Amino acid sequence: MISVICPYHNCSDFIVNAINGLLSQKIQKGSFEVIFIDDGSTDNTTEIIKKNLIKFKKQNIDTKLIHQNQGGAGFARNTGIKNSKYDYIAFLDSDDKWRGHKLQRCIDIINQNNSNINLIVHDELFIRCDNSTRRIYNGKFSHSTITESLYRRNTFSTSAIVVKKKILIEHNLFNEDLMSSQDYELWLRISPSLKVVRIDEILGEYYENPHGITSKYYGKRFLDQLFIAFKYRHYVSLPIFIYKVMKIIFNKQWLYGLSNIITSNKGHNY
Repeated sequence: MISVICPYHNCSDFIVNAINGLLSQKIQKGSFEVIFIDDGSTDNTTEIIKKNLIKFKKQNIDTKLIHQNQGGAGFARNTGIKNSKYDYIAFLDSDDKWRGHKLQRCIDIINQNNSNINLIVHDELFIRCDNSTRRIYNGKFSHSTITESLYRRNTFSTSAIVVKKKILIEHNLFNEDLMSSQDYELWLRISPSLKVVRIDEILGEYYENPHGITSKYYGKRFLDQLFIAFKYRHYVSLPIFIYKVMKIIFNKQWLYGLSNIITSNKGHNY
């Protein structure tokens, strides 16, 4: 019923959490598959996954491991979607972890509302490096339409999304030309067609990765966010559009990224 897409690039410090979350799913066997996409990793993430594949086999969980040259998260997710066999797609970033009942909760909702929904979203627990936590309330819309709400502020976390594959294909999947914010751009693109069910429950954990963002990434993110704001400006009024652009320009992450460019601090892109 659900194909889980898990792209990765140099994530050996976190991938075990993602794997353990998948293996912990309390769900009828044969109800989901897992597709790992190696997006040009150069560390030992792939070796860790290969060592754990036997555990998936013992639980009768179908898995695929696909290797490709690095093309970015959007390219990797598109590869997973194109190689998936089920009607619903769940995305799991390699540094996130699901709780054991996540997929079953989503399947129950799909079975109850199959013709009336095409996207399910749930809350997450954000775990910082110092082990402090806060709840992330995903999928809460504070304005008249989903489209306007998402334009003002992205409240969809990719690892908290289960979406009907048909709507992704109909809207041409992720934009592979964007090196960041591909997920946000796709949510905006499909937002006029969305029928959303929000699960008011923490079903996943998002771990702060101190090495997950580079100065190059922040520069790309800045430009990509501006591109998205201009591309979908017709969704909102002029004052909201101007506010959005100002918010992007003066975002503290961009200012932090500029500092990294000056000091040449580097990490990796995932």
